[in-house]
Amino acid sequence: MRDTHRFLTQAPRCEPPIAGRTESRATAHRAPARSPHSGRSPVSGRGQAARPPAETVAIDPEAQRFAEHALRLTLEVVDRRRPPAQLRPLLAPALVGLVGALAQRAVPARGLGVACLGRVHLRPSGADSVEVFGSYSRGPRMFAVAARLERTPAAGKALGGWRVTSLQVG
Repeated sequence: MRDTHRFLTQAPRCEPPIAGRTESRATAHRAPARSPHSGRSPVSGRGQAARPPAETVAIDPEAQRFAEHALRLTLEVVDRRRPPAQLRPLLAPALVGLVGALAQRAVPARGLGVACLGRVHLRPSGADSVEVFGSYSRGPRMFAVAARLERTPAAGKALGGWRVTSLQVG
């Protein structure tokens, strides 16, 4: 019988060492040395990653409501619980066809359960545009969704003047 212990290595320690005990140099885990080419963000003097200043532009509450409504209806169309025609006032014409085609495909994740919209976040990207990102769940799994909203006069006041111009359902 072969000795399997020769081919296995000890799992790395995930907890800090117990106070008063020291680890040998061979088992101590250190973060890799940072280089200009490590792919990490620059670090400020306090050890925190440098971040741009927070946005001071307020998000239109009507845009938040519209984004949640549009994403919820889109997920219902993908689940075949609604017809794609109900998305016409909310989405750009090309996206209505895209979501309709997606609903006709056999999506493997559909077997996990119904899509339930989770959190939806908005970030201004221009004077009349907003980037939307969020999550939805199917059974125990979480998925991502992203969109771009633009204020257009064609969208009408009933929808707050917003329309989805770009969409990605993960």
